[in-house]
Amino acid sequence: MTSADALTRFGAALTGVMNALDWEQLGSVYCEGDAAEFFDAERRQSLIDTGLELADGIAGQLYGRSTERSLYVGAAVAELAPILAERLVLGREVTWLNLPGAERDELARALREVSAQLGIDLPAPSVAPLESVVPASCDHVWLVSVLTDPDTFPALHDELYERRGTEHATGRGNLVDERARATELAQAVLARAARSCLLSTTEEELDFMRPLLAPARRRVRPLAEGPLTALVGDRVLWLRLTQRDAR
Repeated sequence: MTSADALTRFGAALTGVMNALDWEQLGSVYCEGDAAEFFDAERRQSLIDTGLELADGIAGQLYGRSTERSLYVGAAVAELAPILAERLVLGREVTWLNLPGAERDELARALREVSAQLGIDLPAPSVAPLESVVPASCDHVWLVSVLTDPDTFPALHDELYERRGTEHATGRGNLVDERARATELAQAVLARAARSCLLSTTEEELDFMRPLLAPARRRVRPLAEGPLTALVGDRVLWLRLTQRDAR
């Protein structure tokens, strides 16, 4: 397949999925009350524009890599473009893991529908455990706005964004419990990273993970800054993770 063919298939897949999604249903995941206009035309276009910028940045960082396997943890509708681009344009294997829920179900439904229409295999979000992914097998790991999620980690969200005691705080959760759960998740994700791995994350999550890197004999080197995410507004960071040899 030529690069032009791959780009054509990517464009058809992304357009098809965007058209197949029930946006009112997805809106109800992100807002309370009337969700009919949450994903209006402007917001959907922002998802596409930011997603394409992410896809282009990831492609530049992954050029010439040999492992060709990516792990996306907690990705959802905002990550459709980079996930589809990795699979259809770069020809990479993509494992996409998320929690059960209405958004995951709707994304999986739309992706199955478009996959059948176009006759191509599209990656879809799975609820499989991280333990199903072979350790040290992924040369790109995506963990963006996961450890700061206000529903899963409300107290940690308040701490990492420095919102405790402010009007923007969730005021919920148990910080000790959430730190333990987030540490377990981050360690499991880092264990799936290859010896040399591209890490896509945010500043807040990187700060949380830094104390976990030395015990795992990992070094991290900044590569570039990506765009602000379309829905949460976090800055994506691209970093190079390497493994220090044991003495």
